[in-house]
Order: sequence, then structure tokens, then C-alpha cells
Amino acid sequence: MDNLIEQVVPKSRGVAYGFKIALIILIALGIPITLVVIAKMTQIAYLAVIAGFVLLFTIYGAWYFITSLKVEYEYAFLSSTLKIDKVIAKRRRRAIVKVDVKRFDDFFPYTDSEMNKHRFNKVYHAATKDFAKENYVACYHDEAKGKCAIVFTPNERLLAEMKPYFGNDLRKKLFLNKQL
Repeated sequence: MDNLIEQVVPKSRGVAYGFKIALIILIALGIPITLVVIAKMTQIAYLAVIAGFVLLFTIYGAWYFITSLKVEYEYAFLSSTLKIDKVIAKRRRRAIVKVDVKRFDDFFPYTDSEMNKHRFNKVYHAATKDFAKENYVACYHDEAKGKCAIVFTPNERLLAEMKPYFGNDLRKKLFLNKQL
């Protein structure tokens, strides 16, 4: 019997998030203000009217870009397949990776020292925070991309459902090292 396990993880917001919002607001207000200043300097009255319309469009654009900064990751696990999607502002969905858990070569909790031991051709980031101790790394080999890694933040239920589907070599390695 296959169980579908889903988990939605929001991307944490940091200082860069605040700077991006401030920059968007400054640009949205700066364009119409510039048009009004140019209208005053050149004595062209219709530029002030155009600035009013531009203000309306920039307010909508600012709202759109600010809400687009809200990112969530959705993990879906069904019959040994892990699928990770990036959900942007609940408007757009982009598939990041879909992989069979049986293909995992390595699986370990995220640490800088452990990540530096490995070389990856492609690293998929789908975690709440980029360098958090709650993150896990799943390594596998893709024929087109080479050695790949997924950095993600699964909950205990998702981890428990994934463990039985790990390959024999990985289960032996994890059991002997008592990592999971």
C-alpha cells in the first residue's frame, strides 16, 4: 500500500529579504517622482498626468514582486519517489527534482565539514535555511548531470517513510554509523 506523504516548508526570510522589499518600494516610488520633477523643470504638464498613471502601474508591480519573494518548498513522497517543487507566492510551481529514493548513494545530516568531503556537479537547495542543522543531504548519481545532491528539511514522518526504501548499501552504512 502506497502512502502519499506531503510536507510544505516555507523558505525563511532574512536580512536580504528586507533589502529587496525596500529596493522594490524605492524603485516603485522613484519612477513617478522622477517624472513629476521632470514635469516641473520642463513645464510640461502632461508628464505629471502620465506620472499618476505610472504610479498606479508601479504600485501593482511592487505588490507583484514583493509577493513573489514568498517561496515555499513542497516535498511529496509516494512509493519510493521523492518529488520536490518550488512554490512561488502560491501562484507558480516549478519542479526542482524527482528522484527514486532507492538511487540514493549517501544520506546525512547537513554539516559544512561533511559537504566539503564530497564534490557535486549539481546541488539542489530546497531547505528552509541554507546552512541549518535541521537540513539533510541526499546524494545520488544522475546520468545526465553526474553526482547530484539535494539539501532539504524533511520532518520526522517523511524521514521514517523514506528509510525503508533506501538501498541495501546505504542502509548498511547508516546502520553501522548509527546516523539515522
